[in-house]
Amino acid sequence: MALVSGGVATADDTTAIPATLHDVIAAAWTNDPAQNDLATQEAGAKKRQRAAKSWFAGGPSVDAQYYDDRPSGRNYAYRTTQVGLSVPLWLPGQGTATEHVAEADAQAAVVQKDVAHMAVAIRATDAIGAVLLAERRRSAMDSTLAALRRMARAVRASSHAGESTSAEQQAVDARIALSESDRNAIDEEVEAGQANLDILTGHPTKAGLSEIDTHWPLFLRATARPWSEANDPRVRAAHQSVTVATEQDHLAAHSYMPNPEIGVGVINQGQYGSPWDTQVGVSLRMPIPSDVTSVPVRTAAQSALSTAIRQEIATQRTVRAEMARVQAHLKNTSASIVSTAQAAHEMLVRADAMERSWRSGETSLIEALRARMDAYNALLTFSQAEIDHRIAIVRTVIALGYIP
Repeated sequence: MALVSGGVATADDTTAIPATLHDVIAAAWTNDPAQNDLATQEAGAKKRQRAAKSWFAGGPSVDAQYYDDRPSGRNYAYRTTQVGLSVPLWLPGQGTATEHVAEADAQAAVVQKDVAHMAVAIRATDAIGAVLLAERRRSAMDSTLAALRRMARAVRASSHAGESTSAEQQAVDARIALSESDRNAIDEEVEAGQANLDILTGHPTKAGLSEIDTHWPLFLRATARPWSEANDPRVRAAHQSVTVATEQDHLAAHSYMPNPEIGVGVINQGQYGSPWDTQVGVSLRMPIPSDVTSVPVRTAAQSALSTAIRQEIATQRTVRAEMARVQAHLKNTSASIVSTAQAAHEMLVRADAMERSWRSGETSLIEALRARMDAYNALLTFSQAEIDHRIAIVRTVIALGYIP
């Protein structure tokens, strides 16, 4: 919807071709560093999953010993050389549990990707909305300044003819000075918002939400299906965290003692006048289970599982509350856009009428200036409502589980 005063449009600049919302979100997602981080986490979890399929619970260790009686000062030619090679063994079910933990971690990284993508979509949408609102404010201020300068020229001409006072000239000049100061602040806001959007996407980006309304195909498709909180990426991520904690608890239950070790050893020993003797044998190192080591590990895993369950419930409640809030905001902005559009139109008509009335001497300059600034504020309220409505539509689609 375009509202025009003094020949200046306050709608989106139709001479530019803005990128679609889909293009902006896709660029922001491609440029998001979280994507590489999560991809690395997923790859690492898959490597751990493959490593857990090993026959042994860890790498082999070498144990070498050498004994000689010469350093003691009594050289009887006693020599003993001993070398052993051992590997740790999985406890029953421990290898499978380790593999399941790594598999759950990999799936958690995949789900976290969806959460990060959702967050990027929201940030991109809000960044576009901030730029558009600042541009609308600048357009409205330009329109208002054009009207104020027109009135200032009329006041100066009237002052030269002796029909206006210096107080009127000062009043309109002061209003123009304040408006120009606001215009400079708006320019800064536009530049900052545009820079934020460009940093988000990684390249200069022209923002636009002109295609977003209640007839937007993605909005119609998203709202046509029943909503379930289980489809929300945040709920799925919280549930996957419970799965990871559950698998870690299973691993802790199967890690009730240090891993036993089995190995082979060779001993070569002898003394003066005796043949050297070489022996080969098998060794087994079996730690004894103890509550001192197993209980803390198990209770820590159970505490982590309890925390994950609590966070999942909290996330579900948060998502339900957010959906209710998003739907209420969409309904409110839908009603506001109509009323604010009508108010802005009426305020603009009134400001023009007050200006004509002032020129004919029926209204004071102060009243005409106040009417013009009231029209400016009404334009801002309408612009805020319109952009909020478009953003509310996008946020509804995202909340329903769709990424534009």
